[in-house]
Amino acid sequence: MVHLSTMQTALIDSYAIIPLAAGILVQGVTGFFLARVARKNREVLPGPVFFRLSAVLVGLLGLSSILAIIFPSLLVYSSGILLSSIILLLYTVFLGSASEPVPAAVADEEAETDIQGEEEETEDPLISIGQEFLTRVNDSMTGEINIVRLLDFVNEISIKHTRADGGVVFLVDDFEDSIAAKSFSGQFPPPYQLPEDLPHKPVRVETNFRYVQFNLGETIFGEVAASGKPVLVRDGSTDERIFANGPEDFLKPGSYLFLPLRIKDRVVGVAGLARLPENPQFTEEDFRIGTFLADYAGSAINNVYSVQEILEHADLEREASIASKIQKTMQPKRLPDLPEVGFGFFFNPTKGVCGDYFDVILARRDRIVLAVADVAGKGIQSSMVMMMLRSVLHLVTNTTKDSATILDWINKGITGKIDMDHYATLAYASYCPDTHELDFASAGHQPMLYWKSKTREIEVVQSKSDPIGVERSSNYKGTKLTVEKGDIIILFTDGLVETLNSEGHQYGIQTLSNVISENNAKSAKDIATEVRQNLQAFVGSASIHDDQTLLVMKIKA
Repeated sequence: MVHLSTMQTALIDSYAIIPLAAGILVQGVTGFFLARVARKNREVLPGPVFFRLSAVLVGLLGLSSILAIIFPSLLVYSSGILLSSIILLLYTVFLGSASEPVPAAVADEEAETDIQGEEEETEDPLISIGQEFLTRVNDSMTGEINIVRLLDFVNEISIKHTRADGGVVFLVDDFEDSIAAKSFSGQFPPPYQLPEDLPHKPVRVETNFRYVQFNLGETIFGEVAASGKPVLVRDGSTDERIFANGPEDFLKPGSYLFLPLRIKDRVVGVAGLARLPENPQFTEEDFRIGTFLADYAGSAINNVYSVQEILEHADLEREASIASKIQKTMQPKRLPDLPEVGFGFFFNPTKGVCGDYFDVILARRDRIVLAVADVAGKGIQSSMVMMMLRSVLHLVTNTTKDSATILDWINKGITGKIDMDHYATLAYASYCPDTHELDFASAGHQPMLYWKSKTREIEVVQSKSDPIGVERSSNYKGTKLTVEKGDIIILFTDGLVETLNSEGHQYGIQTLSNVISENNAKSAKDIATEVRQNLQAFVGSASIHDDQTLLVMKIKA
């Protein structure tokens, strides 16, 4: 029996060793997975406590397995150890699967999120500065557009972001080849030589700086404006381009930035920034920020110029439209048809010019007045001058005075009441059907053409004198002619004879004379039509730049 018991014990021992050995193997694999998870994907673990408990459990299972081998009676225990080891292995493998690579799309999304987070943390400060700059520029341009207000803002924000003690902004005057200070703020030791007679007082020096002007290439400001290259001066006391004006503390040179303001390749201004000698010098990073802001400032100035140009153009368009309407109300809708004379005309206004005026005035029974005027300038002001001229004309032609006296009265009545930029030229012809006498005078206008039916020639009648509105003392002389049946009188403005074709040739008085000569047998209306058609054929596709006016009178009896 003893022998049988011994055999059974041995058999039991052999059976126990198998699960115990397997348990030890499973425990080793489990420990490996725990270590791998902890190293590669610790975040999937519930916490450090779980990891420690798992490690302790694995250790206890290993110890239990060893004890089960030593004590064969622990067969059931060893089987329990195997089962718990398998459960622990399965749980560990589950945790390990959470650390496996994620799908590519998810990985890319997570990577993008990480990159965005890193970019937010490492974002260049110039981006936020640029955003602030654009916002402030937009705010500064609301309401009335003011370039000085914009430059003050540019100066302010440049001082702020470069931690400067003072700043100045110059604008370039292309006509004078110079630059002039337009904005000044803070403390800025002048880097240029002050006038010898200027007292070294902070207020006087600052006033000088606020309104100073330099030629291009003069002083370091002018050099930067001419070259278009930014300059960093770390220590102005050792730089030969910086002038030391005196021993006073507020005049001692410090550190400087000189930055061109550009619109594409054109320099429109220069910004200067200064730090006092007792403060840290400008760095390359300050230089980078300042250059960046200067580029933004150039773009902002360009925007302001563009907006101003658009607004000015819109104002001109609006004025031209109003002036054109005024002009149309002053032109005669139709000319009279009289037994003694016939009339013909054409008027071709140009958009935005609105300077020509013509009229036929039947002032008295024995007097027919022809007037053609050209007012300098354009817009509403020129229309106002035209209205004044028309009013005075209709008033003074009722008198029996000759044409020279009439022009003298008109000139004295208008001179001093209009700007010099809005003077007017005027051709004035007065015809008496009873006597066949024509009295002509001109105030700086184009000559009168006179077709003589008897000689079949054109005479150019010209009288040189000042335009209306220039000098009150201007003298005017009249020319008296006796006309006959079939004679033709032609008045016109310079916009007609100075019209250019596509080859750059002028229409000219000679061409106009030829058309009149060739069509002298026709009525005044038909002659005007022939001139219009001939002029249109001459111009072709070329643009016209001035009003074109023609007035024809033909003696019928």
